[in-house]
Amino acid sequence: MKGQPEESLIDLLYDSTPDVNRIIDTFISEFNRVYGDPCAEHWDITKEDWQRYEFLGDRVLNLVIAQVLFTWREGVLNEGDMTRMMNDIVSNRALDILSRRYDKAIFSRLIPRSIGKQRTYGPRITGGAFEAFIGALYCEVGLDDVTYFVTVIMEDIIAECNPHQNAIGLLQEYFQKRGQEIPVYEETARTGPDHKPFFSVRVLVPDGKSFDGEGHSLSDARRDAAKRALDSVSRT
Repeated sequence: MKGQPEESLIDLLYDSTPDVNRIIDTFISEFNRVYGDPCAEHWDITKEDWQRYEFLGDRVLNLVIAQVLFTWREGVLNEGDMTRMMNDIVSNRALDILSRRYDKAIFSRLIPRSIGKQRTYGPRITGGAFEAFIGALYCEVGLDDVTYFVTVIMEDIIAECNPHQNAIGLLQEYFQKRGQEIPVYEETARTGPDHKPFFSVRVLVPDGKSFDGEGHSLSDARRDAAKRALDSVSRT
């Protein structure tokens, strides 16, 4: 993967709104071309090597997120806050939710056929696939490039775990204290030009209700939806 493909993987990683589907597709094509079968549809890697990358990717994600939390710009977090946020952010459930944002057919290419032939995968496998992907990226492009990419694509997941005066974090805390599942966010629309997109997001809460939000960034739209949900639950 050290050659000069028509579209640089580095350039894709440094896009301010990275196209993860395109990045995965480019990564697998280049990896298979250099290290495996160029004609393989899935990531051409053994189960053992995939698990080794998964192990490494988990550690890389923990380091990147730990650095983000240590330098949190919205107030100093204590060790307890950082530990709780880390556990929520770098979890199979959170990474599984993240994977649902991307094209299912493309993301499933990160799961080698040696891992299993089933068409649907649980959080353990999809979360592991994301970790293996990050581990392999780290080996190919280095920590700085991976840090930028991870920080951008996980920005809203990190924000929603903030326990201090954050609608997303407060909404999550509200349901966690009641022993319920955490709210799930989904992007419902993206309009406007590429350089100035406008996002619509829906949050689904455990009682079956949903609330819509909008904003000029995905994080803003998620916060708007969370505020609307908080306003509703506070009245019940």
